[in-house]
Amino acid sequence: MNIFPSIIRNAASNLIDLAWPHTCLGCGHRLLASYEHLVCSDCLMGIPTVNYYKHDNNYVTEVFFRESVQIEYGCCYFQFKKSEWTQNLMHNIKYYHQPELAVKLGHIAALELKNYNRFADADYILPVPMHPDKIKHREFNQAERIAAGMSKAMQIPIREDILEKTVNSATQTFMGRSERIKNADKIFAAKRVGECAHSHFLIVDDVFTTGSTLLVCAQKIHDTMPEARVSVFALAKA
Repeated sequence: MNIFPSIIRNAASNLIDLAWPHTCLGCGHRLLASYEHLVCSDCLMGIPTVNYYKHDNNYVTEVFFRESVQIEYGCCYFQFKKSEWTQNLMHNIKYYHQPELAVKLGHIAALELKNYNRFADADYILPVPMHPDKIKHREFNQAERIAAGMSKAMQIPIREDILEKTVNSATQTFMGRSERIKNADKIFAAKRVGECAHSHFLIVDDVFTTGSTLLVCAQKIHDTMPEARVSVFALAKA
């Protein structure tokens, strides 16, 4: 048996790893274990999850109640904090072209949500849409990639023909709450799809800051399909 090809492959792999080591997209430390991919075990074990998904009433559901937007349920998975390694995770997805990380975190979150029977009866997952021009620039929609990971874990299909972003708007980062809601109302729309009119939709976004995007998307669906039920989820709470 000729073992030289295997030896050469392993040597080449080791050289590449020395030159361009695989590092954790959270803490930045080198991935040492062969089973670690994108994020190290320490970061995965230390993700600061919020307890929202463990309770029927939580911060997200209260936001929707105060705004009189009806949802079946809503929650987030982990706490996003500036200048901490959780910010690295979200920034690596959004700004440094790491769609695989979004899929991985969406899948992990969905497995945890399943333990609490969250969104089990949802018919479709609707990622918050991105304008086509922005997708061309970024090459992917981070909310869709998070939804893809959730879809795999929950066996719930994704639909991208119901919600749409009609305006390629600037970032909402520096807007206040009321301004964000007014802005989101102008740039998002929903289409009535006959066979889905009585469905339960789970809208998925990357970060929940004021909730304006999810609030508007949920209301747009209610306006076009009053028979539908809506739930919401964001991977991170800012």
